[in-house]
Amino acid sequence: MAAQPPLPVLLTRPRAQAEAFAAKLPETLAPVISPLLRIVPQEGIVAAPAEVTLIFTSANGVASYPAATDGARQTALCVGARTAEQARAAGFDAHSADGTAEDVLALALTRPGPFLHIRGAHARGEITERLRAAGKEAQDCIAYDQLPCPLSDAARAALTGPCLVPLFSPRTASLFATECPAAPAAQIFAMSTAVARALDGSAYAGVETLKTPTAAAMRAALLVYGAGNRLETGRSSG
Repeated sequence: MAAQPPLPVLLTRPRAQAEAFAAKLPETLAPVISPLLRIVPQEGIVAAPAEVTLIFTSANGVASYPAATDGARQTALCVGARTAEQARAAGFDAHSADGTAEDVLALALTRPGPFLHIRGAHARGEITERLRAAGKEAQDCIAYDQLPCPLSDAARAALTGPCLVPLFSPRTASLFATECPAAPAAQIFAMSTAVARALDGSAYAGVETLKTPTAAAMRAALLVYGAGNRLETGRSSG
């Protein structure tokens, strides 16, 4: 029996993250990279004083913010392990919330602050506002913009047949739904319930929500599903 061709996996994250994710996929999955967002760092950002605790809800924030000065080891609270890894490489004393924006908010609420949320022009969760409501001193720093990009011809071709589509953020999911309002053979994997809510599950083969919102869990989900098995998930629609 001839071997089955690799199953296409459409990666819509900004290119650097998409390429890093693709590099860890097995040969049974064929990545098709088509970013729906282009990250544009803002100019002239001045680093906050060392006593300010930084909050990074994306690796893009780490890449767009000035690195820690030698010996400062400024505290940084990070949404997940990958973001924390990049923050440590940039010189910060990084702590991972191992989850979503809600988890990093919960981690921040256990600390005194003051806080500076390093974020993009488009953000969800209202972290700064909710910290202030809890009596904490907090400010925003818009370190980058996220400009929409259209799906490539290769991505649209992949979506005409069976393929897997991991979606990592609500905004990317919303852009995907606009670019691809229907793809009956495409199986969607949502990083969180907020991501899944941005999609019409009936327009695709299915929308599965991961129980653990990490890149490692997403890779495992793709591998299991690509092998012809159903994944145990926290929530499903479609």
